[in-house]
Amino acid sequence: MGIVSFFSGLADPLLSLGYLLYLLGWDAGLHLSNYILPKKQPGAVIAKGVGGHGGKWGEFRPPGPDDARSPCPAINALANHGVLPRNGKGITWQANCWKELGEAVGATYNLSPTLCIQVPWLTAKFLFAGRDWEGKMTLDDLNAHGAIEHDASYTRADIKWQPNQGVPDVDIIRGLYETAGFDMDKLRPTDTFKLEHFSKYLAYRRAHSKVFNNQYIMNRNGKTFGCANSAIAFDVFGGNAADLKTWFIEERMPDGWEPRNLTRNGFTIARLNTLYVSPSTSRPHPVAPVRSTGGTSDPHYLSLNQSYVLMPILTGFSKSSEAFRAREI
Repeated sequence: MGIVSFFSGLADPLLSLGYLLYLLGWDAGLHLSNYILPKKQPGAVIAKGVGGHGGKWGEFRPPGPDDARSPCPAINALANHGVLPRNGKGITWQANCWKELGEAVGATYNLSPTLCIQVPWLTAKFLFAGRDWEGKMTLDDLNAHGAIEHDASYTRADIKWQPNQGVPDVDIIRGLYETAGFDMDKLRPTDTFKLEHFSKYLAYRRAHSKVFNNQYIMNRNGKTFGCANSAIAFDVFGGNAADLKTWFIEERMPDGWEPRNLTRNGFTIARLNTLYVSPSTSRPHPVAPVRSTGGTSDPHYLSLNQSYVLMPILTGFSKSSEAFRAREI
């Protein structure tokens, strides 16, 4: 029995590793061919028959009291426009991942099929390890703390202050805009985020939570998904501050919007690995400035006077925390 358990326990990580290597090999081919194949034409980035084709997103309906929503604006916006079930429930499992979810996100945001297989697959492994379930999920399943949902988000208050992680926090989002030097209420057409802005604000949010949230958790999943979400949002929207405001706060697609990334195979895992976003503030040095410059227990308080070198974002299985640490300039 012990031998059977040993080999059974060994099989799953080996199969997972093999599957990941297969995905990364496929992804490398997609990434390289993006440099060769002609780009998609504006107005036709989203295929015919898919919600959002030609910038036509259909009716926007905010969630009702019985509807399920996730901590992710990208997913919630699709449910609010009816691309995913409007109630956020009954999303099916197929081919070892949430195929329906992955395909909807990939088609509307021009993400590669490899990224849209990898992320739902890893998400399912995190959320349902050791649990019995019926093969369907609701969007609020993604609110399980410490799996995909994480503290120190730039669109949500920590779960200590806001148990419902399906709700964006306008004041925290405003802090991101202030970090970039933008007036969120009077945006100019030229206001465009850089990755450095996400870097600084993520570093601040994590330092603030580390000091003032006595329930703060930042595990490797949170580090990975926090950085990846920033990189993807930046690339898909081209940093456009006005479009991102609509998406972050209303969780609505801007009128006439389509992805700014025009690559034939979409945004790949390899592309994600080339972007640089702030990692977690694991080292103690960012914490002292937050304490000493007037930081309060209010999760909306913003006090930034530090700069951070951008570090590479790694995806896939959890990496050592050293790869995600910010360095003060």
